[in-house]
Amino acid sequence: AGRRKQQVVVHFYDLTEGVAKAVSPCLFGTPVEGLWHTGVVVYGKEYFFGGEIFYDKPGETAFGLPTKALRIGVTLRRQTELHDFIVDELRPIFNREVYDIVYRNCNHFSDTLCLWLTGKRLSTEVLKQPESLMNLPMAQFMRPLLNRWLGNIDGGDEGGHEADEAAGGGPRGAGGQRGSGGIGWRGQARQGRR
Repeated sequence: AGRRKQQVVVHFYDLTEGVAKAVSPCLFGTPVEGLWHTGVVVYGKEYFFGGEIFYDKPGETAFGLPTKALRIGVTLRRQTELHDFIVDELRPIFNREVYDIVYRNCNHFSDTLCLWLTGKRLSTEVLKQPESLMNLPMAQFMRPLLNRWLGNIDGGDEGGHEADEAAGGGPRGAGGQRGSGGIGWRGQARQGRR
């Protein structure tokens, strides 16, 4: 079978749920639309990083509904190629041990994934936002807490995580079904929604 174009979309979630927009002129001296967590939507799944690499139903991650969505482009790559890329290339550089709110976060993961899928990147504004915020004394104080919180995300009730194709041929694993305790990418049972 030939290759088919797949739309690539980035979901943006404001971690402050609107508070950043309201207080940013006072705190930062400039308006900020949101403090972003991002996930990449392709092949009917949303892939994101929170200490581990996860996937879930688009817009149904632990972050709730996206604040906005941005179409990045299309890819001709196959889903199996993506999973191989995640296992072989991304998991070694995006994992719990190296998570950093400033230099290795969900937005860096989304940027790397978008670049591989489409040849396009996330905006510098999104990628550099945490670095800019670290100029604030309160942000520096909160950095260890933010690293623990955002670097230990629970991927949600139904999503898979940590790609390992040997676990059964794909993110859900052998016989894994959403909503019924599917198998994660490492072969770990995931408790589904009831």
